[in-house]
Amino acid sequence: MFLYLLMVCAIAGVVALATVVLRRLKSRRARQDALWSGYEQHMNELRDASPGAELASVAQVYQRAGSGTKAVIAWQRTGIEQDCWFEAMNPDPGDLLLLRGSPGWGPDSSSPNVFYVAAGQVLASMTVEAQAAAARHRHRRAAADVTP
Repeated sequence: MFLYLLMVCAIAGVVALATVVLRRLKSRRARQDALWSGYEQHMNELRDASPGAELASVAQVYQRAGSGTKAVIAWQRTGIEQDCWFEAMNPDPGDLLLLRGSPGWGPDSSSPNVFYVAAGQVLASMTVEAQAAAARHRHRRAAADVTP
């Protein structure tokens, strides 16, 4: 009987501990998501305050080199894709970047419209994971704002 009681208490303790740990993890994730959402809002405000800066996502990376990366970017406002050369940078597909740069001739692709981004012309960036965290926060807020 004593052994049975001891086992029941141990199981109850493990369940209680697991509940506390899971709640803390969920709360921590929600706080981190809120921070990323705030950073995303900051990027939009920075875009509005920075002449010549625009948000673009990296649609595809097709060549990495020691001196930079060739990629295709998609401009956030228009959705138009454009070849891009990132000097001394290695962005990943899906990254959201606040960019300054200039268009020019692309000798490798024979394109007259390659966007060149020099070192220091990426004003802010968010990884795919950070964007997903910001989206989770927006979804949580939208769900909390709905009144039954």
